[in-house]
Amino acid sequence: MKNEWIIYVIPFFCSWFFLACAQRQEPDNLGVIALQESATPVRPGIPGERPFWNEYAKRFIYAPAFDFKEIENATTYRFELTSLDDSATYRFESDKPYSALSPVWIDLPVGSYNLVVTALSKDGQEIGVSGKRDFYRAATFNGIYHNPVMPYDQSAALALDQLMEKDYVQYWLSHKEPAPDYINYRYPAKIYSALVIGAVTHARLKNWTANAERSAKLARIVADYMLSIRFKEGSPWEYFVPTYYGVHSEKAQKEHLKPINHFSIMGADAGNAFLDLYDYTGEEKYLEAAKKIAETYLKRQLSNGSWYQFVKHETGEPTAENIVIPTAIINYFDRLKRDYKVEGLNEATEKAIKWVMENPVKTFDWQGQFEDINARPPYRNLSREQACDLAIYLFKNKKKLELAEELVRFSEDQFVIWERPMKIAYQEPRLGGKSENWITPSVQEQYAFWMPVGRSAGIMLETYWEAYVATKNGIYLAKAKSIANSFTVVQKANNGDYPTFFTQYPMNRWLNSTVYPAKILMSLANNIKKPQFSNINKTLK
Repeated sequence: MKNEWIIYVIPFFCSWFFLACAQRQEPDNLGVIALQESATPVRPGIPGERPFWNEYAKRFIYAPAFDFKEIENATTYRFELTSLDDSATYRFESDKPYSALSPVWIDLPVGSYNLVVTALSKDGQEIGVSGKRDFYRAATFNGIYHNPVMPYDQSAALALDQLMEKDYVQYWLSHKEPAPDYINYRYPAKIYSALVIGAVTHARLKNWTANAERSAKLARIVADYMLSIRFKEGSPWEYFVPTYYGVHSEKAQKEHLKPINHFSIMGADAGNAFLDLYDYTGEEKYLEAAKKIAETYLKRQLSNGSWYQFVKHETGEPTAENIVIPTAIINYFDRLKRDYKVEGLNEATEKAIKWVMENPVKTFDWQGQFEDINARPPYRNLSREQACDLAIYLFKNKKKLELAEELVRFSEDQFVIWERPMKIAYQEPRLGGKSENWITPSVQEQYAFWMPVGRSAGIMLETYWEAYVATKNGIYLAKAKSIANSFTVVQKANNGDYPTFFTQYPMNRWLNSTVYPAKILMSLANNIKKPQFSNINKTLK
């Protein structure tokens, strides 16, 4: 199995060698369009009306606007941007110090800049500095990147084949419990759930074969283990699979990664795993497990419509005041209602949607939601997952498409690297953590962990696809294909695996960064073959 990727890759190697090894193809019309679009800011702040969300952002694809204060007696403001790479200077004037950098944005080469906004009097005299800021002008989309090393569905199948053969996966079949040397099994709600979903997906791919039987058996073993470790009946978070379980480091025990704590959003992960397994096996206990998770969500929903982000599962008390952005829970309720006719979820869904619309949609505080990163103050640790979740929900339901596209632009602006990533002070010490060794296009996970993560790329790919389906704007499909192509290039660099990080050097593996992208690439492969997409496909090849 370890060398099986060669069988897939050889037929495509020659074309990949001559075409995909380039960072990108020659600029085309879509690249020109993307550059022009980059002059339009993403949700620019307006003092007293709309918050500035980008105080802690380090880079921008779209022209930013900063929270610089007006100075008394100023009639105009001079914006001066100096390149930290070659000292070139770019200037314009505006009547507001918080205007977006649109007038010069498309002229700025990719690189680092120092911005100084100076207040000028009526006669043009300098009367004070309104604000200063350093930032990185990130590369815009420049046409479809790479050619796929292999077809997307074959790439996804290979990634799942390889995952199913890993020692830490096979261990379940022989021992009926998690392998003690795979550290990420300490996050059962996240990782066990991903493994169940991956095993079910693999079983469907290998239908009517011995491999299908083995993968289905694996899914049952892992799911049954999840059932056995759920929080006990009658406890505040009853029937939820623990967020933290087993051995954690001493440092983690002192922080929030403790078995007594729980990350409330994780229930949707486990519920979806149980539903996938029920769909495949028809075994009612898995459907009942999924329903019980929903019932507990209903009991624990706050009056504001959402849930606390981190809690103590035995008492229900929060460990921080942060409220979860409940997009995953909304989508989970929708699945239960749509596919399993579960009743009693409408009111809770509406309350959760209302909370999202009245909070992150207004503030753009798309706080990171990760079980291994503690809760942070507003805007300190933005991420793109919940913004993408909401965009996908809106695209699929043909609602508020303007907002949905703005959420896509925010996610791209802050987290998509098309090429030439910035060098930053914080990086993983290993070679794969250095930006010069990243494979792009890629998608960063969050401010607090600025790394190109496979699952993040999969979510962004799905978002671009749904944006294309809803709007028929071909640039979204081109962006989706670029990320999909990058998966195949990364896969080749990592011996057939979908690794956790888009780097040339293998790093630690979170198996959910294989499972979710594999499902998305399979879906993309199936969708782009449909007749209604044939014309646009020809123009984007």
